Amino acid sequence: MKHFLKKSVLICLILLCTAFSAFSLDLADLQKNVSNFSETIAKSLPFNSSLGMNWSDAYIGKFFPSFPPHFGVGGSFGVTTMDMPSMRGIADLLDYDIPGSDLSLFSGKMIIPAYAAEARIGGFFLPFDIGVKFGKLPPIEWLGASYGLHYTMFGADVRWAILQGNVILPKVSIGVGFNYLSGGIGATLGSGSSFDFNYLSTPYTLAVPAPEFNLLWKTYGIEARAQISKQILILTPYAGIGAGYSWSEAGYELKTDVTLNGSSIGQAQKDTIKGFLDAAGLAGMDIDANGFSSIVKNTTFNARAFGGISFNILVLKIDLTLMYNLLDGQFGAQAGVRVQL
Repeated sequence: MKHFLKKSVLICLILLCTAFSAFSLDLADLQKNVSNFSETIAKSLPFNSSLGMNWSDAYIGKFFPSFPPHFGVGGSFGVTTMDMPSMRGIADLLDYDIPGSDLSLFSGKMIIPAYAAEARIGGFFLPFDIGVKFGKLPPIEWLGASYGLHYTMFGADVRWAILQGNVILPKVSIGVGFNYLSGGIGATLGSGSSFDFNYLSTPYTLAVPAPEFNLLWKTYGIEARAQISKQILILTPYAGIGAGYSWSEAGYELKTDVTLNGSSIGQAQKDTIKGFLDAAGLAGMDIDANGFSSIVKNTTFNARAFGGISFNILVLKIDLTLMYNLLDGQFGAQAGVRVQL
């Protein structure tokens, strides 16, 4: 009896995920598109997390014992690009048409924004400086309250001045830093529904009320960096290169209270369903009483080039930076404003 009941639950679950008008995702297509999305964004996320703390000065000077002490505070906003097809596949499954004015930068690309508050302080006695950054976007409603968006970024670095610079020589530094970035976008897929069936004259109901779809991503990694800069009157041109290693993950979750005849799915049924999904080509998908989820993990080597110019007006500095991802040919741009002594 238990064996047949479990089999009935499995059949209902697959029918549920393909037949509901309010919950019509094809899980096989979703799993395939999320895997492609994860592989693409694993290269793009570390690049995006490197936004922030791209100050024009390769070295800002010592905090002590120099006078005045050298430090600065400010903020920056930037974007990096990512190939559109992997995101478009997921958007199509959700019946959402990505407008050109929302995310598309040019054909085949989409933009990923980032912003951060920043601070940097010079070293004590030795020629080094330390920087930190932090950006946070609490969950907000987006596109007419149909979608929600959230974002968190933080990082820190230490740079050592190989050349501290003078009237003739530029400033040159090497350093190492840590970056973290996480975010997601979510949507509620209608009011949910249920599927009724009978087995041995006993009625059963598998219910999935108001499923919430969340696309999630996260990355953290380390980066070594070298930079050169030279102040010329009120301008400071600069250039640099960074390389590192990152650990990224991306995927989705369908959050809802899955019940069978009003009761949560138990561990035994969960294990059986999981085995059935794996055999059906949906390996990597997890299911329990709280819904479905699949997170794909990737580790990647990263390399980027960056450069730009700052405009220096007394203690105010305005940075304009361009970046290039050496691994997948993506681009980035950043604008920053800070007060620096």
